Amino acid sequence: MRRRGFTLIEVLVALVIAALGLAAVLSVVTASARDSSYLRDKTLASWIALNQITLIRISNSLPSVDKTTGDVDFANGKWKWQQTVTQTDVPNLRRIDVAVRHAEDPDTAPVATLTGFVGRTQVQTPPSAATWEVNPAGPGGTHAGPAATPVTPVKPVTPLPPVTPATTTP
Repeated sequence: MRRRGFTLIEVLVALVIAALGLAAVLSVVTASARDSSYLRDKTLASWIALNQITLIRISNSLPSVDKTTGDVDFANGKWKWQQTVTQTDVPNLRRIDVAVRHAEDPDTAPVATLTGFVGRTQVQTPPSAATWEVNPAGPGGTHAGPAATPVTPVKPVTPLPPVTPATTTP
């Protein structure tokens, strides 16, 4: 009676196949972790840039055309931002470019760059605007409206009776 088992060659081939499979899995896990870290940093840098643009927009004044930089601590990290404000072809409209980098690597490419616009409008009264004045509306009351509009009294509204559900008998 002869025993059948695995030969040394078969065991070595199985080990090589298992090692290649584990190497492929390790490669995928490493790439996933690297991508996750990159996307986290990209999201945080985009939020920092958006915060800078929002601060300019809520300041109620047009920013001056220049380049400014700053540092910020955000999400347990240190970041550097550079803001460039340029004049557009449209009067009272400025373009804002904000680039955000890691503070540890200030010479590297920006992690995120965001562009926004801020502007101020000039409100003009149309030449055919109606003239409004206060007219008497009855005993002791006033009504604001166009000078030529007559005031008509409003009749009180009578409430509708309550709705009762219909019942059916079998």
